[in-house]
Amino acid sequence: MPTSSWTEPRPGEVINYLYLWRHEHDRGEEEGRKIRPCMVVGTYLKHGRLRVITVPLTTRDYSPEHSLELTPRVIEHLRLDTRSRIVWNDVNEFTWVGPDVRSGANGTPVIGAMPEKIYRQVAANILARRVKITHRTE
Repeated sequence: MPTSSWTEPRPGEVINYLYLWRHEHDRGEEEGRKIRPCMVVGTYLKHGRLRVITVPLTTRDYSPEHSLELTPRVIEHLRLDTRSRIVWNDVNEFTWVGPDVRSGANGTPVIGAMPEKIYRQVAANILARRVKITHRTE
């Protein structure tokens, strides 16, 4: 059920999102500090509203144990920085469309889509490690 003119996100899509890192949330912060590309891991309905589960992409050094490197082909396809990687042990969940979703130059928050193999691997890692989810408020 779309809540705006934007279409519902699908697993694997990369969107512009004001991401709140878990360590920021644990300090009591409620707003993310930077709009960054985030991959949609899944969606579900809760009380008639679409909930979206995302993980961030970063260019900073991040533990290889908790992140996934992207191939040059994927980086080029999504026009990402060459140092980009997916962090799978830090997860946000929010109601679509939400105030922290941002549109890009094309008028949509969607940057592009990851290959299915990547988002399935990230989802499997989250489930296997029982990663704590940061539930965002509106």
